[in-house]
Amino acid sequence: MSIAVEIAESLAADASHHGGTFNDLVLQRLEELIGSSFGRTLETGCGKSTIFFSRASREHLAFAIDDRGAPGSSLAFVEASPLFRPEACRFVLGPTQATLPRHAFDPPAFDVVLLDGPHGYPFVELEYYFLYPQIRPGGHLIVDDVHIPTIGRFADFLFEEPMFELVETVVTTALFRRTEAPAFDPLCDGWWRQPYNRRRISPGKADLHLADRPPVDFFSAQKLDQLLMDGHLGVHLGEAPQGARPSYVPPPPEPPPRPGLIARLAAALKG
Repeated sequence: MSIAVEIAESLAADASHHGGTFNDLVLQRLEELIGSSFGRTLETGCGKSTIFFSRASREHLAFAIDDRGAPGSSLAFVEASPLFRPEACRFVLGPTQATLPRHAFDPPAFDVVLLDGPHGYPFVELEYYFLYPQIRPGGHLIVDDVHIPTIGRFADFLFEEPMFELVETVVTTALFRRTEAPAFDPLCDGWWRQPYNRRRISPGKADLHLADRPPVDFFSAQKLDQLLMDGHLGVHLGEAPQGARPSYVPPPPEPPPRPGLIARLAAALKG
């Protein structure tokens, strides 16, 4: 029996978790796509996925709010499950806005990272900033709740980002695979190297504009929230359309620094 099916059957009568959980069929589909045997995994948030990774991973790291004692506690829900393996899971408690920036990550990189913590803007982007360098090539990034407009826009960016390729969207959960592309330097600027920006900048900037194809707002254009409300979202929404995912395009060279205002005035006066 798969781990996701075992969790679904064990927790079928338990509706105590207040934070919302993965749909059972979504968790089962994710298990089909990424497997159930990992070295290291990480998630932001806490719920059925925590139980799953505690059983599928040798070492799972969960960044979560300590809401024990509150009605419908997510953490208490996990810890009370007979399927949860506490010896395989370590919690870092507190808001991820505070805990991730000060966390010291040790190698090796993670096989799977799930972003399902705070959903307000820009908190998913904040989590991504600290976690994308920690995902190994060939590993997976899971982004939940892409029907939320700002998270959908973030997923649109990932759809065009050379470091990731979309594997599948399962209802409102997007699964990306980490490619072999070099990691984007987290301490640089480099906006002009990112295909999402290059495809949307004015064609008049010929040295930067990328005209290989029109921009594709893959997630935003699907209006997933409306489809979900109308009951039109099945469990398996599907892979990206054939040919929609652009091939890797080398970035342009970094433009030379522009002279400051004082230097430009001095040059003009000399002229």
